[in-house]
Amino acid sequence: MKKLKVVIKGEHEEEMGREMLSGIYGVIQNYGYTDVSVRADTIADRGCIQIPEFLKPHVQSVKERRV
Repeated sequence: MKKLKVVIKGEHEEEMGREMLSGIYGVIQNYGYTDVSVRADTIADRGCIQIPEFLKPHVQSVKERRV
């Protein structure tokens, strides 16, 4: 069993969330799974989101593009 959790914050978080859920549903259908729960919640921003180390170079490059 796998549990995936993604937290996104930003200008297009709603659109990105919908696209991600759409992709998840597509993968589920491709493999014929039926015992799956997919959920989306809006959470309060408490400023304590932790970014995994493997994503930090990507996050920095996105910041550099905005400058």
